Amino acid sequence: MDIELDELGVVSFSEQLCYRLIPSKYPPINLYEDVAEPEQLEAIFAIEAITNPRLAEETGDFGRIPPEERLVGIPHCSYIMAAFTHVNPDGARFNAADFGGYYASPEVNTAIKETVHHIERVMGYTNEPAQDIQMRCIDAWFNAELVDLREQHLLDSTLYHPTNYTHSQALAVDVKTAKGDGIVYQSVRHQGYDCYVLYKPVLVSKVCQSRHFTYKWNGDSINSVLELNLV
Repeated sequence: MDIELDELGVVSFSEQLCYRLIPSKYPPINLYEDVAEPEQLEAIFAIEAITNPRLAEETGDFGRIPPEERLVGIPHCSYIMAAFTHVNPDGARFNAADFGGYYASPEVNTAIKETVHHIERVMGYTNEPAQDIQMRCIDAWFNAELVDLREQHLLDSTLYHPTNYTHSQALAVDVKTAKGDGIVYQSVRHQGYDCYVLYKPVLVSKVCQSRHFTYKWNGDSINSVLELNLV
């Protein structure tokens, strides 16, 4: 299905709250939060790397992100940057292997269902034994102009194929090449609910870590999700 960008609608979002679930085993990367200006990142990295040989592994490849699009100097911004510096070599639905995207949803339950699906695929592929997986919820607020893929004829297209991302990645490359902010689309794992993918970290204005969850993997599937609360 050939889709021209100029045929697609664009929706404006202002201080839009969104949710993303990530494994709790991934710690924040202080480098991004300690830098005051995006242009200083390379210099500070070079200094820090002298005493931290694992810094490159922790920070990922921030060279993928133009300086003017980097998000630094605000609390928890490393959780946003990580989505762009640690990229799946196969890409994802709306990003290719050579650029990242911050995937999130306006509904926590949708964010959970999306991550459950992808974690089940990985755990099943590697034949992991039964275990608990600790997850943390990242709340973020963003301002963006997003390409809208929620029209019915688009929902019925190959952009929403459950497993084949060929056409959706091709469109993502077009949006990215045109320097678009990102895409709003309907979740494939939680029908009727929306998701976002942002292509520029700097679109995010505020970030905080909120709730914690446990995903119960029984060896075949995640059969329950529990929210953790301090008593």
